Amino acid sequence: MTASITPAELFRAYAGRLGLRWVCGARAAENRHITATSIQSRPSLIGFLNLIHPNRIQVIGEEEDAWLDSLDSKARWETIARIVDSQPAALIVASGLEIADDLEQSAKESGLPLMISGRPAWDLVSFLEYRISKRLARRCTLHGVFMEVFTIGVLLTGESGTGKSELALELLSRGHRLIADDAPEFTQLTPENIEGSCPPVLRDYLEVRGLGILNVRRMFGDSAVKSTKYLRLIIHLHLPGEVDAEADRLKGDVEMREVLDLNIPQINLPVMAGRNLAVMAEAAVRDFVLRMRGFDAAAEFVERHGRLMDGEQ
Repeated sequence: MTASITPAELFRAYAGRLGLRWVCGARAAENRHITATSIQSRPSLIGFLNLIHPNRIQVIGEEEDAWLDSLDSKARWETIARIVDSQPAALIVASGLEIADDLEQSAKESGLPLMISGRPAWDLVSFLEYRISKRLARRCTLHGVFMEVFTIGVLLTGESGTGKSELALELLSRGHRLIADDAPEFTQLTPENIEGSCPPVLRDYLEVRGLGILNVRRMFGDSAVKSTKYLRLIIHLHLPGEVDAEADRLKGDVEMREVLDLNIPQINLPVMAGRNLAVMAEAAVRDFVLRMRGFDAAAEFVERHGRLMDGEQ
């Protein structure tokens, strides 16, 4: 189902923060939907008054108001008609400006939702643009435990019984932080960033086989829980099999996994008796951080080996 939001929902959520008040069209605002299909196309979600590519929510600030006042009566009437005829989801007059009678009358006659605010226009646009985009952004739910390890957002995945929750518990005891267990939600905020968060009903909880449901916040303190984090790395636990024999002994078993529109590095760790998975997970994250900084241990090793083979000191 396509995500959407209405001006009425925005008003209920942010009227206090932005000082919004209805002038007219409050009832019609319940049926004016802003959909996710308009996020990366024109018209944009919200912006300053634009007659060429009308925004879904048009904002009139001091500059736009002064421009309208500079028009002669005929041009002003035609401009207001164009604003109304473009059928934006809502019109907001910002900066505490007085609403002109002709604009208010046109809005009432056409059923256009019209709001006013004492906040500056730039504040309205920047605040609402981020929140509307986040609300309408593409999202998905993945099975696993999402954690912050050495400040990096790491998703622990694997089949049931591979020890994801036990690994998460060990990492918590080593000072790392839990974001979400079982069903973390991921939202693509920008083309380069996916944010992971926890559904409200699961917040603070971790299920560990044999122990049941644990409240991480009560057990480890507030610092052991984090609300959101960007997804940067996936550590996939799996039982040993033939695939392990084919793993690169130098570079490890690393592949890319597509999450929404991004390719996220995935490190595959076989679960075997005697292995300390917490230490290995920490080492994997440390090595990932080094790779992001441009250092590749395998490449350095191959280069050093090559120099020795060539007789260099």
